[in-house]
Amino acid sequence: MKKVLLQLILFLVLKSSVLFAQLPGSSRVPQTITYEELYDNPYDISKLYIHLQPIYGEYYSANASVGFGFEAQYYHKEVFDIKFHARTAYSQRFDLVRDAAFKNATVDNQPRSYTFFEMVGTYHIVDREQDTETKFILYSTRYQGNKWAATVPNHTVIPTKMRRIYGIRSGGFSYATALNYKAVAEKQGIEIADMEGRPAGENESLYSDMTAQGFYLGFSTTSIKNVAVQPDKVYGTLVNDLIFTAYFDLMATPFVNIKDVFDGNIVYPASQLATNLIGARAGFEGKFNRAVSWAYGAELGYRPGLKNEGFYVNIRMSFPVFSTQMQHRVESFGR
Repeated sequence: MKKVLLQLILFLVLKSSVLFAQLPGSSRVPQTITYEELYDNPYDISKLYIHLQPIYGEYYSANASVGFGFEAQYYHKEVFDIKFHARTAYSQRFDLVRDAAFKNATVDNQPRSYTFFEMVGTYHIVDREQDTETKFILYSTRYQGNKWAATVPNHTVIPTKMRRIYGIRSGGFSYATALNYKAVAEKQGIEIADMEGRPAGENESLYSDMTAQGFYLGFSTTSIKNVAVQPDKVYGTLVNDLIFTAYFDLMATPFVNIKDVFDGNIVYPASQLATNLIGARAGFEGKFNRAVSWAYGAELGYRPGLKNEGFYVNIRMSFPVFSTQMQHRVESFGR
């Protein structure tokens, strides 16, 4: 019986292997294609990119929010690039601590919306071209709709060029957020008291807000490909024009302002809360060198400002992204 069972299992394994090898696009037999290079110039990229960010999501220990943003990035030759970014929550309900303050606060403070601004410049210490290999997915015009979705596509690897940038980054940032004053104090092990030294009641729900300004200093690495090839046979044009950046920054926030909490004539001073000066972040972002495209980004770190409340994770999506060469001059020659 065991012998028969083993033979049956062996038969099924062999049969499934044969069937898998016969699936379109999954042939194990090596295929060879020829191609025409349309362009391969990683230095021929747009100078200005404008990002509309319909959605970002951020978990920040002091607050969490979902909203929209805007970003612009400018590349000046092979010397430097500079980026401006801004974001804010959609509305009160997408700004969690602010929403909780409106619903639960027993004090007179009016919590403000979450906002974040930054401007970062990168000086290109190394900006060079190097040889590499690029993987392309081979899309066949024979596969349409559901047939393409159900197909395991072939791919090829083609020698191309890549631009590699190593840079030093520096810049500034500013943010504002509503603050659960009582919860932060409890995490810091602080017993809240008013100006007269009287402790806050257990039923008191204390909220305030905070603004902070600081600066970054870090480094980044960017890889740029800008290549297109036209294969023979039935395959469509293959394009790889990704601009990918990974970065790490040290952060300092010397300017932190937390508002006192007012409950009628009672004042709970903000100076009771502890702040911290130093933080760090790491992240990555990618976009494409096209007139209209999309982009993505993510980062995590410890944001300086409030002690024990700095951890955050942020993800964002940009669509559409507009880019331009910022060149409108047309060359002319005499006849």
